[in-house]
Amino acid sequence: MRPRLKSLNTLTTDGTVVIYRRPTERIHLDDPGGGVRALVELLAQGAHEEADLPAELTRLGHPTTAEDVRDAIAALDDLRLLENADADPDAETLRRHESNLRFYDLYADLGRSSGDLHHRLAHSTVLVIGAGGLGGGVLQSLLGLGVARVRIVDFDTVEPKNLARQFVYGAGEIGRSKVAAAAAWARRYAPQTVVEAVEQEVTDAATIRALGADVDLVVLAADQPVGIQLMTNEACFDLGVPFIAGGFKLSTLFYWSVEPGHTPCRLCLELHRDDDLRGRDEWVRSGLRLEADPVNRTTGPVAQLLSGLIALEAQRYLARTEEPVAGGTYQTIEIGDRMRVDATGWERHPDCALCHRSADGGR
Repeated sequence: MRPRLKSLNTLTTDGTVVIYRRPTERIHLDDPGGGVRALVELLAQGAHEEADLPAELTRLGHPTTAEDVRDAIAALDDLRLLENADADPDAETLRRHESNLRFYDLYADLGRSSGDLHHRLAHSTVLVIGAGGLGGGVLQSLLGLGVARVRIVDFDTVEPKNLARQFVYGAGEIGRSKVAAAAAWARRYAPQTVVEAVEQEVTDAATIRALGADVDLVVLAADQPVGIQLMTNEACFDLGVPFIAGGFKLSTLFYWSVEPGHTPCRLCLELHRDDDLRGRDEWVRSGLRLEADPVNRTTGPVAQLLSGLIALEAQRYLARTEEPVAGGTYQTIEIGDRMRVDATGWERHPDCALCHRSADGGR
């Protein structure tokens, strides 16, 4: 294996080597004799097998042992500063996905390369329910990431008002099936990704189970019919795959995810809400409630921001770069409050039959 220092800014001064892991984070390495600088420079080249480094350092005037080099490399790898130069992707993948691979560099180490992480995306299938501003934006990001297959489901047609925030369509698609128009755009943009257009209304959990029978992840980008979040929750428990949902209400942008067997689920949240209502005064529970007509306030920038955040969460699930940030957690951005960001988690509910079933091994 040829360990290689990632492409990072490095400063060497008398007695110290400084590596900028992030713009706001510096790692200081004591270097009184210059041996650390010599090792870092060799690692930056990525041309030497680990076993050859002690002899190369000795040749440069810094005699050291194989054990010391091994310990130094292990310490740098723990800081995610190294990658395996022998695991570079092929030229075609690098040509098409260079920026994606450089992103994965942030999470790569000697045990898993950026190419390994990309490979997981390149062999994944995602079900996207809804082809509006959110679903279309997620579709765009998934194709850019190089996901192997996307199945997108909707039963709506393109209307003039959609063009304010749904950018996989143009004026020429008005009146056309959304999923057909989205699939046509996808074939032009990224023909290597298979996009299946399913013009169908989602009415129950059974429909979602059938649509997601072979997928690795579900993105719920629709808010109708009523109860679709719980339907998706139930179906994904049966399928054993995670799902992500999000939306924009009043001035609050939000998204969250559920991984069956690992995070609290959407039914847990519903049961907690029922408990909260039972604890309130009778007049709150039985009083007159005026429901406003539904208004879609999602502008193009909001749809793009939300779809990007959901696509990043999808990337975490598919590539396992790191733990998902929205598992059983409402991630919110208050658009009307100077973009205030918050994260609020919920716990498993003791009466949740789905989580209990998952804990019992599906029985």
